[in-house]
Formats: sequence, structure tokens, C-alpha cells
Amino acid sequence: ASKYNTCYKPKELKTSYGSTVTISNGPYGWKINNSEEVAQILDDLKAGKKVEREPVYSQTANSHGENDYGNSYVEINLTAQHLWYYKDGKLTMESDIVSGYPSKSRNTPGGVYKLWYKEKGKTLRGSADGQSYASYVDYWNNVSTIGIGLHDASWQNGNFGGERYKSSTWGSHGCINMPLDKAKYVYDKIDMGTPVFMYW
Repeated sequence: ASKYNTCYKPKELKTSYGSTVTISNGPYGWKINNSEEVAQILDDLKAGKKVEREPVYSQTANSHGENDYGNSYVEINLTAQHLWYYKDGKLTMESDIVSGYPSKSRNTPGGVYKLWYKEKGKTLRGSADGQSYASYVDYWNNVSTIGIGLHDASWQNGNFGGERYKSSTWGSHGCINMPLDKAKYVYDKIDMGTPVFMYW
């Protein structure tokens, strides 16, 4: 497992701007289920037959190739406040975004995650910087276990990108705010398990 697990290990990505970044945080990747793999090895030995198989994984990724994420993924450049979606290596959708206001409790965490949960018509509730909030969204696309998601944001009044996130009024609570049609695209078109790269 220490040799073949790739989750939480640094990943290189050639960005849409042409440079290569290394992202060292995030749970995306292969992870062997140690206890179940031990049990399977014992069963294989007891069967007395030659066995060639994949390990028993508790978490899978897209590829065993040069990288573990393959060529279908979402790229989010938090500095540029822009998102790209590549399907089979081809740019299929892109959008300006608004990410988290840069404070301790609202900053968007960089890392490599995956699209793992979707919900239509959700009220997001929480508190940050000493204030509670409740925000209704039409399309909720969760990409991390700490509640970061890609979603529409009617309160942005159609304004996305630039340095809007640096305003405590418009910066999100950590999520990726998107125009309604783009959030709907993620909900309708992007497969569960798709890697999501977020970096500065």
C-alpha cells in the first residue's frame, strides 16, 4: 500500500495556461484496503492456485498510467478565478467563478478532490467569521468531505471572476460559486468520481 497508494500524494497537472503545477494536498487517488487485501491474500493462498488480480481497493482513481487521474477532470485556478472541464482530453466547458473570501474560516482549500455527491434544490447552512448563513442553490455538486462544492449563486447577480472573491461581501464561504447554467452543466454532464483540481 505504501508503494501503490496515490491518495494524499503530490500530483502534477499541466494547467490550461501551459505551466505545470504540483498539488500536494487532497484525498483523490488509489487506496488499498489493507485488512480486506490481507484476507484476500490468505484466501488465494488457501486455494492453492496461481492468481493475478487487482488489489482490493477502498478507493479508486481513473488511471494506472502516467498519472492516476486520467484525461477527464475539472481544473480550478483559484488565482485566476476560472474553471475548466476536460473530457477525454478535450476542453468541454469553462467558467469564471467566485471562491472563498481569504479568511481563516472562509478560504477555499487547494487540493485534488473528486465529484462525489450531487443534490438538486439544497439550502446550504453554516457559520463563518462569526455569522450564520442559509443560502438556497439549485445545483449542489460536492467535491470534498469538508463541505466544499460547486454551485450556482444567484446573489452574485451574474458577476463572477476577477478579484470579487477578495470582498467579504461577495467572496464565498469556501465553495466555488458559478453561474446557474454552468452549475447545471456540472450537475447534468460531469460524472461522479471525476477528479477536481483546485490550486493557487
